[in-house]
Parts: sequence; structure tokens; C-alpha cells
Amino acid sequence: MRIQFTVTEDELTRLNQLAKEGGWPSVSEYCKCKSLEEKTTYASLYSELITKVEQMELNKPFVLRDLISTPPALIGRWFYENVSNGTINVTHIGKDESGAERYVKEGVMDA
Repeated sequence: MRIQFTVTEDELTRLNQLAKEGGWPSVSEYCKCKSLEEKTTYASLYSELITKVEQMELNKPFVLRDLISTPPALIGRWFYENVSNGTINVTHIGKDESGAERYVKEGVMDA
């Protein structure tokens, strides 16, 4: 079942801010879990993934299965979308030989 509702631009800005601050992968997941007063397993797994990405060394290519075993497709989609929209500071660098999306956390190491 699909549930939709309309928000103003200001409300969307606020929802985006709340989702980002709370570590939610998307506004829709934030709204769903907040309305049900729970955090889904997928949202928890996504939060774990983001923590591991933040702790990664720079300039080392990776695929999601390097960080979490057998990541669900939804986690992969959330991650890809958030890389594409700049929410996550990594770069998509194509696919590996098995078709998994590859990423790299680029930057300059502190001296």
C-alpha cells in the first residue's frame, strides 16, 4: 500500500533537516518510522553503514558488501541516491565485475 501526503517547501526543508540530523536514509523512511514510532531494521542497518563509511580510510574503493554482509537492495538504493544528491561524501566510481556499485571516499589525509 502506498500512502502520500503533501507538504509545503518549508515543511520539506524541515523534514529533510530532521531526517539528516537523525541519520535517516530518506525523508519517506523518516516519516514512516516516526508515524509508527519505531525505527526499522533497515534504517538501523543504514545507520550502521554510514558509521562505517565515516570511519573508512580515504581513497580506498569499496562496495557495500565490504562494509555490511549481504546488504539488502533497499540499503543499496538509499546509499546510491544519497551519494548522488550529495548527502554522503563519497564518489560513485562505477560497477565491479559482479555488477555491484563501487564507491570511494576521497579526500586529503590529515598530516
